[in-house]
Amino acid sequence: MRASLGLSKDKLLFRLSKLNAFGFVRKSEHGYTLVTAGLDALALHSFVQRGLISGMGRSIGMGKESDVFAVSSDSGKQAVIKFYRIGRTSFRATRIKRSYSTPKSHQWLEINIDAARKEEEGLKRARGVNIQTPSFIARDRHAVLMQEIEGVMLHACNKEDIDNPARLLRQIFGEARKAFVAANMINGDLSEYNILYDGEKSWIIDWPQYVLTDHPNASEILERDVKNIVSYFLRKFDKNTDLKRALDYVRGALDSL
Repeated sequence: MRASLGLSKDKLLFRLSKLNAFGFVRKSEHGYTLVTAGLDALALHSFVQRGLISGMGRSIGMGKESDVFAVSSDSGKQAVIKFYRIGRTSFRATRIKRSYSTPKSHQWLEINIDAARKEEEGLKRARGVNIQTPSFIARDRHAVLMQEIEGVMLHACNKEDIDNPARLLRQIFGEARKAFVAANMINGDLSEYNILYDGEKSWIIDWPQYVLTDHPNASEILERDVKNIVSYFLRKFDKNTDLKRALDYVRGALDSL
């Protein structure tokens, strides 16, 4: 008996047992199932084969829904790779929060692949209108390779790290305005936890929850994004901003804040 891979049944089972020992697949009474580590290995192998990655570096961030690492290519070019890890939170919360997780399957690997695909779309759309966001390089399965941006996450910045909070606030809303007016998109999860500050300007680094401006809940989603930023600057820098005026500015109804 031979499998479609051209291996005998014994050789196939031997290799699956090795993969199981490495933690790339999981054995059950129903057979073998690919797990997250195996998906990681497949994505990394693809990037290596394409000459995009030759070395893994430090961990940049490990969150509830993704792990981010520094990587380098054969030419020495630095980048970052984001592996989606949705499933660390409950599925019910994920389904409610994220539109891309409702569609076809409740398989976590598929949900993570969908998230990476949505991130790719969002990065390309945002960069297309010159929003300050990392350049997209490549995607494979649940992993997104993108430009490395040197900076500090906004939530980790101290008061002394930002010379002019009001200017930074205007710049963040300026990026949100470009997204809304020029790209017809809303980030959908804008907060101090997905904005990077490089010492001069902000970078919006996550887009997997973006929606288009004709989304049925666009108004509520935009208001939540804007309110998150207004609340953060009030709490952290004592910078009070009128929410309605900020919303009108982002929508393009006002020329300035």
